[in-house]
Amino acid sequence: MFQRQDRMIALTFDDGPQPGPTNEILDILSENQARATFFVLGNIAIQHPDLTRRIVQEGHDIGVHSLSHPNFQETEIYEVYRELIDSTLLLEDLLGIPVKYVRPPYGFSTAEAQFLFDRIGLQSILWTYDTLDWEILDADVIAGNMLENIQPREIVLLHDIHPATAQAMRIAIPQLVDQGYELVTISEYLETQENTLS
Repeated sequence: MFQRQDRMIALTFDDGPQPGPTNEILDILSENQARATFFVLGNIAIQHPDLTRRIVQEGHDIGVHSLSHPNFQETEIYEVYRELIDSTLLLEDLLGIPVKYVRPPYGFSTAEAQFLFDRIGLQSILWTYDTLDWEILDADVIAGNMLENIQPREIVLLHDIHPATAQAMRIAIPQLVDQGYELVTISEYLETQENTLS
């Protein structure tokens, strides 16, 4: 018998929010009773406060993706701290909820940065499947690759700043749901993983 985690996928979106693609992705998720996680840039989120609030209001997770997307491996540690704390406080003030997750830009980090994540109270979340949507920029190819290659329990990397990514989700999300996958937030994903281990 399948356990819940055997049919879970966590879609995650980086670098937004951007009104066109992000709103379309949120519409598609709503239409399919699916949830996701958005790792937003503080400098972008503050420009689109209503859209940033919409993410949380519709039941999705939101996480920090830094303030301005530097490479933490090439950034002085005091600047890494500023990027983290400024974006975290900005989001918490805007949303009125604690922010629990961080995804370092490019997935690059250091031991010092990881120490800061812990001190600030942010859990670092990477990915297990990279769609390369930012490079491909073709909705049919992005969706086709996902549907052909994705496995249960994947954490999927996407970017909600590209129209092609939103168009790909219009293709892929309904088919994943039809195949019996449950599209969940990182919080739901981690909770199920913890329950499996306990």
